[in-house]
Amino acid sequence: MILMTNQYKIAIVIVAAGSSTRTQSSTKKEYLRYKKGTVLSSVVNSFLDCCIPYISNFIITIPKNDYENAKKAVYRDEETVLLAYKMKTEQDVSLDFVEGGETRQSSVFNALDKIYKSGCNPDIVLIHDGARPFVSKQIIQNVIESIHITGAVAPGIIPTDTQKQIEENGIIVNHLTRNTLRAIQTPQGFLFEKLYEAHKKAKADNIEYTDDTEIWGKYVGDVKVVEGDVKNIKITYPKDLEFLEVK
Repeated sequence: MILMTNQYKIAIVIVAAGSSTRTQSSTKKEYLRYKKGTVLSSVVNSFLDCCIPYISNFIITIPKNDYENAKKAVYRDEETVLLAYKMKTEQDVSLDFVEGGETRQSSVFNALDKIYKSGCNPDIVLIHDGARPFVSKQIIQNVIESIHITGAVAPGIIPTDTQKQIEENGIIVNHLTRNTLRAIQTPQGFLFEKLYEAHKKAKADNIEYTDDTEIWGKYVGDVKVVEGDVKNIKITYPKDLEFLEVK
């Protein structure tokens, strides 16, 4: 367990409501076998293992009518069962499943709304992709420790390839400097109440954003980027499935 430098009440949101069509797998990518359980159970374990004393809510967003499959995927690993029991006995917090929406943004909003209505009043919320099973405790720690700077944090890595901006016709219009660019990962951390209010504004404006940092940037302010990890990939395409076999 990592020692937190700030005694935050932390809400965890694991986003796993997508369809996984790009992996071309017959099994939803978060439910694929990994280690002693699944991709999803590995993600859950990473956050439980380092955050239990501080967790106020633990939400997993899932597809509509998929509760049984999600539950089996999470509890397939005995370690998850033990850690979830520890969280329940020590913090009186249970793993909670919430149906997502048609988009990632709507799924996150459903989770934030559930947390708000629970009355637990967390200080911060960590939002992580359910298909990112290689997240390290150090990245989680880096995000939590830096939230006090701007209220919003995301891990990022410098792109390995040279980046160019192009027009619709494929012509390069700008040569970008790699050292000023970051490929953004998760978990992303935010002051809970401000992010919830920002999501409500985005919903009212009927605008879809790429991720929660963009919503924060639009309605709240700056986002701090901390060092990510090249190993912290998201299982997205068929080639990514190889990582589940070699880890």
